[in-house]
Parts: sequence; structure tokens; C-alpha cells
Amino acid sequence: MVGKRQRRALARHSARAFLLPTCLALAVEASAADAIWTELPPLPIKISNNAVASVDQGNGTATIYSFMGILEPAGNSNITAMSFKLTLPGGSWQRIADAPLLNGLPKIAANAIAVAGEVYLIGGYSVQNFRETTEHRLFRYDAAGDAYVELARVPVEVDDAVVGVYQDRYIYLVSGWHGPINNNVPDVQVYDTATDTWTAATPIPAPLPGLFGHSGTVIGHRILYCDGVTTVGGFLLTDRVFVGRIDPQQTGNFNSIAWTEVAAHPGSATYRAAASQGPALGGRMLLLGGTDNPYNFNGIGYNGRSSFPLDQVLSYDPIGDDWRALTTTGPHEATMDHRGLVRAADGWVTVGGMLGPRTMTDRVFLLRLVGGGLVLGDLNCDGALNGADIDPFFLALGDPAGYGTAFPECTSALADMNCDGRVDGADIDAFFECLGGGNCP
Repeated sequence: MVGKRQRRALARHSARAFLLPTCLALAVEASAADAIWTELPPLPIKISNNAVASVDQGNGTATIYSFMGILEPAGNSNITAMSFKLTLPGGSWQRIADAPLLNGLPKIAANAIAVAGEVYLIGGYSVQNFRETTEHRLFRYDAAGDAYVELARVPVEVDDAVVGVYQDRYIYLVSGWHGPINNNVPDVQVYDTATDTWTAATPIPAPLPGLFGHSGTVIGHRILYCDGVTTVGGFLLTDRVFVGRIDPQQTGNFNSIAWTEVAAHPGSATYRAAASQGPALGGRMLLLGGTDNPYNFNGIGYNGRSSFPLDQVLSYDPIGDDWRALTTTGPHEATMDHRGLVRAADGWVTVGGMLGPRTMTDRVFLLRLVGGGLVLGDLNCDGALNGADIDPFFLALGDPAGYGTAFPECTSALADMNCDGRVDGADIDAFFECLGGGNCP
């Protein structure tokens, strides 16, 4: 219910002249936008190919982790083991213990993933005299002790792979570059976090003999991967997309996957794009950025030409087999050389990335999806800003987690009326100005 203070504020603001905040003018111009970009605190360093993960603390906060990567200007001598964390909302980046070295060298092309509140680091490779060595060890990051715990070794070591989580217990490691033979492998490997054991699952069906730099995730009972590079005939980009049903007979055999090829997505095929680690709004995978010109680690393509990022955001429903190209608004940079897209509160975050050959960024961006169009202040997502939004507005203001439970198809980003990237008391006046004027989008 609306309290006396809110009623008085509503009456006061209804009597005032209508003021249109700058971000609302933007909303009028971009009313068909599917998502809103805002900027988060930048990293202390410019970096790309960093392994990223996030942990929901369950109290309205989330911690984003960035492990390893390659510094600007990109080159094998600038690979770093430096790692950082950021707790939202309101935090700043803090350095944590360096990620484990491989033969005394830092790594790139590793994967990080969160399972049941713990972060795991898998794969990656080190470079020495242009010789690449793939990591065979698996680690769990111990946040309390700021240390790395070595776990069961990966049976078939890979880097530049896809990872996903099933039932908040099993990690699926899909294909990738296999350093010892310097080629791709079609293996799908499953790690059980409860027993610290690896098993082999149904391999990917194509493109054989496997992929690297591809993207994908696990959503519900489905595992999916798309695009990437195959070494058959050279380092060739593919646009093929596959969806697998985990345990199709529902017998508890999580190593059984029934793979199906589906239609390619709109836009360009991608290499080292950022895929959401888990489902986004409506149970969809998000896929953004990357490039259509595959490269090694410095942004120069295997064809000798410079690679540049794609400014595209796609979403995919693996159940309905439905791809969509999303329109976005707000400031951001097109980036490539990603290891994942991580969840934070009601949005998805890119952490660093590559802007072009040997050029990295320290900028961090949050992408918030908007159900049904961009109408700031429409906190119940019924398409209009009206009195029915008052209670949801204050719920989003004081209890973002509770708001997300009550309105799972909407986003608390719509309460950020002054577009400063935060939902706080500074948005109250703007909300009631907008509500009282009746002219908001």
C-alpha cells in the first residue's frame, strides 16, 4: 500500500509543472528498445580475454569476478594473472589473489563459472616463444581465504571452450582447442561439483573435429553452442547452431545428450562473443559482441587483416527455437575477445574486452532487458506509467530482490528515472514528476 508520505508526494508533484528528465527524452526517441545500457565502475586495468563469473549473494548484492587475461597492447608478453572482484551495488573493483600459473606463466582463454555460490576456473593456455600449452587443472576460488583450491584434473584439457551449469551442480565443458595436439576436439565433459569427478558426455555432432572461440550456455535441460572456428580447411568461421537435450529419456543419465542442429542466428557469425551464463529474461540466451574475423590473441585475423567487434545483441529461446536481434539504448562500446556475459542483479555485464587490434578497454557495462518496450517508471510492465506503478516503484527502490520475484518479466532498471545507473532516493522526485505530468513514454 502507498503510505501517507508517498500520497503527499504524489499530490505535491501532480500540482507541479511537468519536467521531462533527459533520459526520458531518450526513452521517447527509443521507445522500441529491448534493453538499456548503463556503465559500471571501470576495471583498474585495460584487459580482454579475461575469465569472468558472478555470484548472487542472495541479499540483493552480487559479486563479479575477473580472472587473468591479456593487457594492452595485446601480445604474449602482456598476458597477466591479475584478478579482481566487484560487489554491486555501490562497490568498487578490488584486487584478489592472482590466478594460478601454468609452468610459471599466466594464461588466457580460460573459463570461469559459478556453481552453488562457488567459482570454478577451467582451462586456458600459456604462451612461451609462440608455443601454446593448455591447462589441465581445475580450480575453485576460495573467496573467504582468497586462494585457489586444485580439484580433479580435466580428462581432455581444452581452452577457448564453452561452459554451462546444470541443476546448480554439474559443469558442462563443450569442445575447445586441445593444446597437446594443437587442434579442436568434439568432447563434451561433465564435472560433478558434489563428487569432484569428471565423466564423458555425448560429443558435439559438428562441425567436426570441434570448435574453439564458440559461444553457448545451459538453459534448463538444454545445452547450446553456436558459431566459433573449425580447423577443417583452415581457421574458418562457422554460423552453425546446435541445441542438446540433457538426459532426454529422463533416467538420471546426465551424460546423455540428444543434439539437434537449428537455424543460424540473424546478423553475422561470431568469434569470441559473450554468451549469458545461464538464462536471461524469458529463458533466453543472450549473445553479444565478438567479431566475424577470427584471430589469435592480438586482434589480427588469421587472414592477416585486422579484426573489429560486432555491435550486435541477439537472444535465443532454445525451446521455441526463436532468434531475435535486440535493439538497445544507452552508452556502450562494441567489444570482442570475451569469455562470457555475467549476471548481476537484474542485468548482464561485460567486463573489459577488445576494441580492435591490440586495443583493450577497462570499461564495464550493464545491459538490462526491458519487457514490452522502454517505458521508464512502468514498474509493473503493463505498458504505461500510472498509479499502479507506485507500489512496484518503492519495492524496486527498497527491495530489488523482492521486486524481481514479484515482477519477473519486468526490470528494476525502469526505476532509474534519472539514468545515473542506480536506483536510489534521487529517482523519487523524477518518478512523481513524471507520474503527475502524464506525458511520459
